[in-house]
Amino acid sequence: MYNDYIIVITDLDGSLLDHDNYDFSDALPALNLIKKHDIPLILNSSKTAAEIKQIKKTLNIRYPFVVENGAGIYIPVENGDDKLIKFGKDRKEIITLITEIREKLQLSFIGFNDMSVAKLQQLTGLNEAQATNAMQRDFTEPVLWQDDDDKWPLFCKELELVGLSYAKGGRFISISIDVDKGKSIHWLKNYYKKELNLTPIIIALGDSENDKQMLEEADYPVLIKSPAHEFPKVDINNLIYTTEYGPLGWNNSVIKLINKITLR
Repeated sequence: MYNDYIIVITDLDGSLLDHDNYDFSDALPALNLIKKHDIPLILNSSKTAAEIKQIKKTLNIRYPFVVENGAGIYIPVENGDDKLIKFGKDRKEIITLITEIREKLQLSFIGFNDMSVAKLQQLTGLNEAQATNAMQRDFTEPVLWQDDDDKWPLFCKELELVGLSYAKGGRFISISIDVDKGKSIHWLKNYYKKELNLTPIIIALGDSENDKQMLEEADYPVLIKSPAHEFPKVDINNLIYTTEYGPLGWNNSVIKLINKITLR
């Protein structure tokens, strides 16, 4: 194992997973390097626990993971279910509040709560099992904005008035109550420091505005180039921009940074 205690923390859609087909084959060299040297790979996504558990199974990893934009952290427990550390509030409360805002301002948007599994499949390209897992949400409500751009500030103002916040992802806008990907990473830093008496070196990778707080917590923050949108406007020291899209950009950055850290 490397002398430096490296941890790789990553967003999924548009980063480790291809934006269009969710494939990660371009990232296999870096994933193999991570596995070879027992580097923890922390998945930190807007996805649900059900979705990420399936992805972890595919990747054959067993490390903590972060769900629904930082609303919860699952910690592996020996011979038992993962332990959930909650940061977020109940999704039902969020749905009630945004429904009231939609009716009050006569806005046009739809949330997961308004969709069928088939509708989500149509919008995302997920298969039925994947879409079903995506709808098993506990702390956030993703919405698809369908109204005029000039009405967006009105919606944001109303969200703030009722204590809600939002994060823009690759496809949807995730509505929550006072959570972000950065707070969970700050908690994990302290967790690893306490468990191992080591200060981890964090490589963090994401592609969207909702990754900003996560990248701010990293020693080596990486923004992945997206085919779906421009780089988000963020001001972070030492921020690395990939020239390749999705998993290929992820792969090349991870390999370069691991080698850089270990050779310094």
